[in-house]
Amino acid sequence: MTHAYRLASFSILGLLIACSSTDPDTTPGAGAGSGGTSGAGQTTGGGGVTTTGGASTTTGGTGGAGATTGATGGVAAGAAGSGGAGAGGGDTDGAGAGGGGTGGSTPVGDLHITDPVPGFASVAGGTTGGGTDLSSAITVDSMSALQDAAKGSTPAIILVKPGNYSGTLAPGANKTIIGIGPGVTITGNIRMSGAGVNNIIIRNLAVRGARCASYDECKAGADAVYTGNGAHHVWLDHLDISDGQDGNCDITQGADYVTVSWSRFYYTYDKEHRFSNLIAGSDDEPASQGKLHITYMNSHWGERVDSRQPRGRYGNVHMLNNYHKTGGGQIHGVGKDMALIAENCVYDENRSIWTDMGSPRGWKGIGNQGTGDDLNDSRGTVFEIPYRYTPMPASQVVAAVTSKECGAGNTCTLAY
Repeated sequence: MTHAYRLASFSILGLLIACSSTDPDTTPGAGAGSGGTSGAGQTTGGGGVTTTGGASTTTGGTGGAGATTGATGGVAAGAAGSGGAGAGGGDTDGAGAGGGGTGGSTPVGDLHITDPVPGFASVAGGTTGGGTDLSSAITVDSMSALQDAAKGSTPAIILVKPGNYSGTLAPGANKTIIGIGPGVTITGNIRMSGAGVNNIIIRNLAVRGARCASYDECKAGADAVYTGNGAHHVWLDHLDISDGQDGNCDITQGADYVTVSWSRFYYTYDKEHRFSNLIAGSDDEPASQGKLHITYMNSHWGERVDSRQPRGRYGNVHMLNNYHKTGGGQIHGVGKDMALIAENCVYDENRSIWTDMGSPRGWKGIGNQGTGDDLNDSRGTVFEIPYRYTPMPASQVVAAVTSKECGAGNTCTLAY
């Protein structure tokens, strides 16, 4: 499915390889022109390739024009490149006319390495992770290989094969980590902690926290996914997060410019501590003052979540096109110096979606739908959203977010 934050689908420029043979009697004489890539920032198609055996020359296709829209706005894809016509020369076995070139092709898949980063992670310098050159990507199929590839600050793209990975993943700066298909499961946790941990993209994984027996054991345990202690510019996309011991996906202690998109939060068993998403862990957290700019978009809070969807302090939090169906005791807990905007979300809940946790700056509901109360209530002051985006109509949110075909969670296939 096409996601609202995507501007265009881009293809990877294929290599045109010049082949030669020392045996003219075995080299075909026909050659086909190769097309330009589909629209990707005004990329130009490759030049002609000449083969020696058949003396077949092709002309390169022209590249399509790139997308021309804002960071998270509407879609304006570039046109596909046109293929060149091939003219085959003769060899000792016979002459042949080269076939016509074909237009640019797009790899099959839902996610693309060039998908633009949406939300707060796109501003203040933006988030690029390990870049977009898939030819340099590292493919892993074990937790030890994944951990090794994610170390340090050297830019890297890491592709994770479907399978079970047990342990803790603590990526360094400048990393893109993508599950290449459904069924990529980390049993353990992901941790991004420290000011030097920044510019990270993690997409299309499932994370399952280890089971805990009591409230105190769970509270003292690890979050399934944690971002904090100054970590910044993080994009978490298409994550399926469940059973975090303390929280499912907490963001605290001065973390900043984080986007959580197309992700799913839930619990698989009835433990006491089912508090999903915490922003700042205390009213006395000076490191978080003026920080915690966070976007949650196209995400789903579901089974057994009791509270914190999210509950927070200090931050500027934009909730866009999310779906809440938990039956929990608290939806949005808005606390000290926090402002929250909830826009075009759906709340299949049976209570007010707002809880005043003490001294918030304010909250604002815009275009929300569902069975919850006070859906479009407004209190205090909020903030100006600094990035461009196009909201999905609330009437389309549930179908999009719960889709089995690249809806929220580890439901997608990478095009590569």
